[in-house]
Amino acid sequence: MHMGNLLSMLLAWLDSRALGGRMIFRMEDLDPARSKPEFSQALADDLRWLGLDWDEGWPDHAYSQSQRTALYQEAFHALEQQGLVYPCYCSRAQRLAASAPHPGEERREPGCPCRYLTAAQRAELESAGRRPAWKIMVPDQTVTVDDGHYGSFSQNLQKDAGDFILRRADGVYAYQLAVSVDDMVMGVTRVVRGRDLLSSAPRQAWLIRTLGGVPPAYCHGPLLVSQGGQALQASGEP
Repeated sequence: MHMGNLLSMLLAWLDSRALGGRMIFRMEDLDPARSKPEFSQALADDLRWLGLDWDEGWPDHAYSQSQRTALYQEAFHALEQQGLVYPCYCSRAQRLAASAPHPGEERREPGCPCRYLTAAQRAELESAGRRPAWKIMVPDQTVTVDDGHYGSFSQNLQKDAGDFILRRADGVYAYQLAVSVDDMVMGVTRVVRGRDLLSSAPRQAWLIRTLGGVPPAYCHGPLLVSQGGQALQASGEP
């Protein structure tokens, strides 16, 4: 738990209580290397110590993303059936470099180069031991969300974001897919979180609509920063 988590939780709690809504505590423990039961317990203990409660969710394991893989798999297959999913063999550095063009640049072909590999080229890469991640093909479409704090925010999925990962090479489902599926299935109507995730909102809204759902309303709060504009870091010193 860091200060940014606490601020986001406080804003979400205040928003929910002011509107008479129900607060959901969803445990986003997708990455097995970074998620342990004691970490989840510590998060819950910290929130309760601060007087922040919730109406549904943890410790009910149905609200832990590590237990919801079947739902993500179902959504992944639905996107596959729409012809929107392809394997990506790029390294992490290559994926980051190709995620979106630099300002002033125009991409000659949409998506990363792996979108255009032939079956023979894919087979050659896999025979060499390359394990692919799986990406979604985004359209040349501008998606606008009406953020509750920052107002209208638009993003061209192809030019500003680029194709993004749905499932990692190790089989772990990625954040964008998991939270979109969870918001849709859980009937979430409002998402309150930090400003650093505002750029994810158009992608998630588009993904939810593509899966046949209705996106929630988004509200992104400001980040906690120092006077110099740097993100605040927790200190281990007393």
